[in-house]
Amino acid sequence: ASDRAHLKSLMVSHDLELASVVGNQPIIGDDQAKADIAMARLRDTIDLCVELTLPHQPVPALNTGSGGSPADFETHKHQLVDRLGELADHAAKRGVIVCIEPHVGAAIDTPERSEWLIHAVGSPHVALDFDVSHFEVVNLPLEAAVARLAPLSKSVEIKDQHCRYLDQPEPENWRVPGNGVGKAFGPDGHPIEYQFLLAGEGTFDLPRYLSLMDRAGWRGAIGFEASVQCQMRPGYDALAEAKKIFQWMDRAWTIAGVSRD
Repeated sequence: ASDRAHLKSLMVSHDLELASVVGNQPIIGDDQAKADIAMARLRDTIDLCVELTLPHQPVPALNTGSGGSPADFETHKHQLVDRLGELADHAAKRGVIVCIEPHVGAAIDTPERSEWLIHAVGSPHVALDFDVSHFEVVNLPLEAAVARLAPLSKSVEIKDQHCRYLDQPEPENWRVPGNGVGKAFGPDGHPIEYQFLLAGEGTFDLPRYLSLMDRAGWRGAIGFEASVQCQMRPGYDALAEAKKIFQWMDRAWTIAGVSRD
């Protein structure tokens, strides 16, 4: 309790905004004992969102993923809806929104599945945590992802990233040394290799994204996620990278002509 109070006081003294809290527990799973632990942890994190709410700010959202793999969607989609419905009941009592992140390699990994899930749960306390990088790394069009998913979202973050098709020669100097690498399949079924990267290291067109989000009516916070892939780098310095990330984002807001408010 003292740690939580200290953390809250630090955020207040530094004039920070707390838009969301990351819970990240798998919701899909057939091991009931593990599922019970994950659901209890998510309920506790919903309570933490309330406890960490800062003065004159909305209650932060709870962000988590679906868990599972793309192959699990059809066999586990009703389990996912049922468990999210349980979380939504608790979140409604606490005034919190549970945000599910569509994630490359997870059960919820496409715009179609994301839309289906939100409509199937049908609760104002369940929305999306929209990180467009998970669509960028499989070459889904940016415009379509933003137009379809921003209106269903209550939490938003970005990364920088790049990807390449494995059946084509690797471009020179494509791979960022020390950074993690993931593999997936593009919409055409071709295998893809990708890296989530730090600010300015990849191909993400942040000004265009900001313009699209503005056009889609997004008025909330947009945070940068330094992926675990990046944190794997030897000597990774989170504070030093945060300064670079802020400068990169600040330039993009200026270029896009989008209000920082």
